Amino acid sequence: GVQTPGPGVYDLPLDEKPVMLISHALGEGKFIDEKLVVGTANHARAHPLYSGWNVMAMLSLRLVQGRDGIYYCSNWTTPGNCHDMSFLSGLVCAHAIGAKYPFEEDGEAKKDFHRLRDLMGI
Repeated sequence: GVQTPGPGVYDLPLDEKPVMLISHALGEGKFIDEKLVVGTANHARAHPLYSGWNVMAMLSLRLVQGRDGIYYCSNWTTPGNCHDMSFLSGLVCAHAIGAKYPFEEDGEAKKDFHRLRDLMGI
């Protein structure tokens, strides 16, 4: 489950916002004191599950990448479903349409870029 701020909290000035913890997918045997929960939300579709079907879907995107000049980037286009790879998928797509890769000097970052580019079929 995910605990998120209740109505009106987002609009408060920063110094008036309550301190809060946002939790994702509590492990077995763990719990949150319900009296402390301000609000809840379901973000199930925000992050794809790491499953065989979703990996197959991700790998299938390579068959349509670049078709008619359209490139796909997001957490659904990467095998790891994490923020850094989602960001990197955006760099891969931007590079495919002509943008310069911004981290040329960083050899390790560039290796990741090339690996994901190959995996995405771009």
